[in-house]
Amino acid sequence: MLPIFLALPIAAPAQQQMPPPREPVRIVIDTDRRTITVYSGTTPYKVFPCAVGKPSTPTPLGEWAIQEKAHWGGAFGTRWMRLTIPYGIYGVHGTSNPGSIGSFASHGCVRMFNRNVEQLYSWVQVGTPVSIIGTPPRRTVYEGDRGSEVSDVQFALERLGYYEGPISGVFTPQLAEAVAAFQERHGIRPDGIIGRSTYEALGLYPPRRTFPRWLGPPATDKSPAAPTAPQAKRPSGQTKQGASSSRRPVGSRRLSVPFRRAAAR
Repeated sequence: MLPIFLALPIAAPAQQQMPPPREPVRIVIDTDRRTITVYSGTTPYKVFPCAVGKPSTPTPLGEWAIQEKAHWGGAFGTRWMRLTIPYGIYGVHGTSNPGSIGSFASHGCVRMFNRNVEQLYSWVQVGTPVSIIGTPPRRTVYEGDRGSEVSDVQFALERLGYYEGPISGVFTPQLAEAVAAFQERHGIRPDGIIGRSTYEALGLYPPRRTFPRWLGPPATDKSPAAPTAPQAKRPSGQTKQGASSSRRPVGSRRLSVPFRRAAAR
């Protein structure tokens, strides 16, 4: 009689869990390299791969924090961590599409392998700082758009004296008026649309890679400072608070967005 061999399933070895960092945790998400680096204090502790937003729906750059932790499931994988980005619902979460990790694939959220997001989830708490760095997007943006490039323009126009509203990342009618006034003074068609010529005049093009404020620029970063334009007074015909529009501008620098369950990003 011939021996009979039974093919029994072999369980995959469980991933060894690392102990939590000993120092306060900080997170740096690099959209250029598609990585998440966990810091223990100011020392890198662990690096995870991730997926970030597509060029048309980029992940917002800036200094944020963990706002909420939850188990959502589905396309969000096994864990969800919402960020304090004021102009939309963005978060770090798992995924039902692990093949997307390492690419520009989402609507702005940051995706991780489920096993990795579970590890990260156990290390962070509400309030953990999150720095999202990379090369700033420079899309053509219109009234009603939202994103970190809108915030960049708001900062620049505020510094030059054209804009007095909130730094919200939301392209309001008030901002459109300020953009048009700046464009008219600088020989650009005053259509209130932010495109390459407006970015260049503001010193925002070509974009320069950002870095965590708490770490400072890396030693190899030799980017020149953005050029400054001469100060200009607000044209007398321009309304101060966008009164010509029926739309109400955002009222504070830290916009409070009502919670709702987001579509998978």
